[in-house]
Amino acid sequence: MKKSSIFISSIRIGSGVLTIGLLLATASITGNAATNYGNFTGSSVEFQGVTESSGTDPGPLFGAPTITGDTLDFNPQGFTAYSSGGGVDLTDGQLNFLVKALDGFAITELRFSELGDFTLAGTGTASTKVAVAASFFFDILSVDGVSINPVTVTGNMTFAPNANGQFDLISNAGIGSLWSGGINFDINSALTANGIPFQIGATEVRVNLDNTLLAVSESGSAAYIAKKDFKGFGLTAIVPEPSSMAIALLGAAALFGFGKRKL
Repeated sequence: MKKSSIFISSIRIGSGVLTIGLLLATASITGNAATNYGNFTGSSVEFQGVTESSGTDPGPLFGAPTITGDTLDFNPQGFTAYSSGGGVDLTDGQLNFLVKALDGFAITELRFSELGDFTLAGTGTASTKVAVAASFFFDILSVDGVSINPVTVTGNMTFAPNANGQFDLISNAGIGSLWSGGINFDINSALTANGIPFQIGATEVRVNLDNTLLAVSESGSAAYIAKKDFKGFGLTAIVPEPSSMAIALLGAAALFGFGKRKL
């Protein structure tokens, strides 16, 4: 149960602040112990110690992932927030894991996407609303296979149809409306911006992300939002083996010499 006699004056969602000023009536907010799903090996990276937790709800919320190529795919079953008749429901989940490049690869980019639906119905004002937010915190731990002082990268996901991930009864009324979000992180650019030299790129990145759903209703209205899919992509660059690189260089030199003899 996650209800109590708590007065909330404002909640920060992504880059915006949502002022509520409603009293939650009934029991207490409880979270759940962390769930560790273990390691998942892809084509060129391994996701190690994939763990989820929540400070608001019994879990799991994201559920056990599957992996295809270098994509870690979650299909949440109960990651929702719902309120009717005047109240607030906040659902928050965290994911933590290490992305480690396999031998001969480097992590050049990380991408995340998610989608779901929401319902805003009944009579009321724009104070009946739902919101979704996703905040990301990365630590680049090693480059070219060598440990470095961690480089921290942060960001907030943007959404559609509203970039800030907030939808209200006046502007977005409807049943089963779709929302989606996405964000890309250029790891090579982050290294360059922090003055970290590299030849192939990052080889270990620690990922921490926080995903939040919020539903606020009034008397006579209902608000519901759900996350239905979440994907994390560990995109990598192929690094040629030294022998392969040498053969390629010899081939290029031979072609160059052949071309000169014909001149």
